[in-house]
Amino acid sequence: MTVKKHLQLLAYSFITWLTFYLIGLPEYYQQWPLWAKLVVVPVVTALYFPVARFSLNHYWDDGNHRVNARWLALYLTVPLFVYDYLLLAVYKGIGIYFVIPYWYLTFFYFSFWIQFPYVARQMERETLVVAEPE
Repeated sequence: MTVKKHLQLLAYSFITWLTFYLIGLPEYYQQWPLWAKLVVVPVVTALYFPVARFSLNHYWDDGNHRVNARWLALYLTVPLFVYDYLLLAVYKGIGIYFVIPYWYLTFFYFSFWIQFPYVARQMERETLVVAEPE
């Protein structure tokens, strides 16, 4: 992957984090009732199926969806964790234990590693179906 692609994905991850942070103001979703968080997590998860598909098609054109899905998962989990860590653990002084009260953030640090490869696998299956002769 080129340096340009890494920088694009890093910018994408920062914009993604900033968007979620701004939506969650003033307390990064802590002010939301539990029921709202329990509704929003599956909704965001569902929305990320088409977002993952779009991102895989937008950032790569080599058809290597599974490898690219891992890159996408890396860039949408590790940098977001670092941004959350700097904000919550360091700046707000919560420490690494922020992962517990901010469980809804923690969920996505792991779920994208399952979700994005799943989307990639579906994309590869669709490509195989189209490529098969009749």
